[in-house]
Amino acid sequence: MTSRPFLQLLLGTLVACGGTQTTDTTPGGGGSGGPAKPAAAGDVSFDVPTIEIKGVVFEPLALGRPGMPLVDAKRKTTLEKQRTTFNTTKDPVQKEAHAAILATLLYQKAKEDKANEVALWTEARQALRDAAKISGDKVDEITLRLLGSYELLLEDYAAAEKAWATLVNKDPKNKETPYNKAWWAFSLIKQFKNAEALAVVKDEVLTEKQPELAYAAAWAKWRANDDAGAWSAIVVAAKGWSGGGKEALDDDVYMFAGRSNVSLAETTPQMFTLFGAKQKGQQYAVLVKLGLKSYNFAGRWADGIAALDKAIDTNAGTVPPNDLPVIRYNQAEFTVRLDTPEVAAKYAIDAVKSLVPCGTKCAEKDKQDLVYGVFGMGLLFHVLYATANDVRYYQPAHDLYTATVGLLMDDAKRAEAQKNMGILEQTLKNTKVGTGTHDKGAIASLLNRHNQEVQACYEASLAANPKLGGTLTLNLEADATGGIKGVATDPKSGLADMSAVAGCVTEAAKTWKLPKRGMPGTTRIKLAYTMSPRK
Repeated sequence: MTSRPFLQLLLGTLVACGGTQTTDTTPGGGGSGGPAKPAAAGDVSFDVPTIEIKGVVFEPLALGRPGMPLVDAKRKTTLEKQRTTFNTTKDPVQKEAHAAILATLLYQKAKEDKANEVALWTEARQALRDAAKISGDKVDEITLRLLGSYELLLEDYAAAEKAWATLVNKDPKNKETPYNKAWWAFSLIKQFKNAEALAVVKDEVLTEKQPELAYAAAWAKWRANDDAGAWSAIVVAAKGWSGGGKEALDDDVYMFAGRSNVSLAETTPQMFTLFGAKQKGQQYAVLVKLGLKSYNFAGRWADGIAALDKAIDTNAGTVPPNDLPVIRYNQAEFTVRLDTPEVAAKYAIDAVKSLVPCGTKCAEKDKQDLVYGVFGMGLLFHVLYATANDVRYYQPAHDLYTATVGLLMDDAKRAEAQKNMGILEQTLKNTKVGTGTHDKGAIASLLNRHNQEVQACYEASLAANPKLGGTLTLNLEADATGGIKGVATDPKSGLADMSAVAGCVTEAAKTWKLPKRGMPGTTRIKLAYTMSPRK
């Protein structure tokens, strides 16, 4: 579709994260492999093929680097002369003064000579390091300020930490201390020293006048699992922000909105304020991005659906026609995870219906992709009904077939789809009470749709340990109602690393639902996730 680029991207990402699965969903047939030997009459057990999870390591990108202090010489000089003066000066105080002038000249030279930029920065830093070493405990604040800035410029965060910490501790009551603490905390956050970063900012009063400090505090609090504090801090930072890094800051605001578990009701008015969304069209854009980006990538399906519904209600009658198919299709896919097939079918059918008014604004190929996607949802519901005998899936499957079969352009696929419709009707006539169990292929397709929740859990732990990786095994036990009654993991739930991921995934898995089974018994499922940071 020729819709907004971010809508196209997010639709594609949704499919990649679990929207359309390549599992066996042949009507009337079980999944590949079959169940293991049951533990009791009616019980079924099976393993889902290993699932690969690639996690994003989120880092603060908006803060950039501090402004570089510039120190001019009292008398006009050249770079070469200043190098000589610095090298020949012995007095510690004068050495620092000449280092500051030399660093300024080198910084200005680097602006003109991009090819040698890093080498010039490195020379300036070394001069400041040498001067600071000679002065020892009596090092001047301007030297430390310059040195801290150069260490950040050259991404030596351990050295930057030392410089900014020394500067703060040298004069903690200085009016610049909140600003200096921001960069001290930032240096720690970049090293994933999250507890230390939180200790630096935890007692500071956050105001819009110090957005850098609020920004560093937001990241420190989020990595320490203080969701409410993180959201409050990022809002303060965004309100006071000026200068560069605004695009990265906006991305952070949307990320925090999804990952900080703040309610949609609380988030919405604050987001409108931050993005100056006074008009309905602007509010619509914020809500759509919240739904398709923030909540989708955080695995918050119900909030994503609600945000998108609110977006359409806000912009009632004026929703761009090329947006509506994408929005409704995503809502349908989100809803599949929530065990409400009739609601998912409604959203999916609305997506198909919205292709007509979209007209030429939607590319024909993308129209067919959406139709096939909706048909595939009908096929999944068909298999779930045919295997589990959960009658809730029959009518949605029937309605989705009816809405899409006639729109399939490929003759062979349309003929196959029409055949499936006939099989569905025959299944309704032949199904017997007390029959039906969970099928490996169909259940795997449902469970794969929860992969983004697992990924979000993993990414939360990557914020503490960016090199974290490994395998998480998840064992689920469901009864005939489809409710998850037991969850066990390897490793076991804990407070750090893969154990922390296990604990988060356990809480998410407790909310998952399988179809109801017509046959009494227990279903046991083993899933294995291999997790590694995304390169």
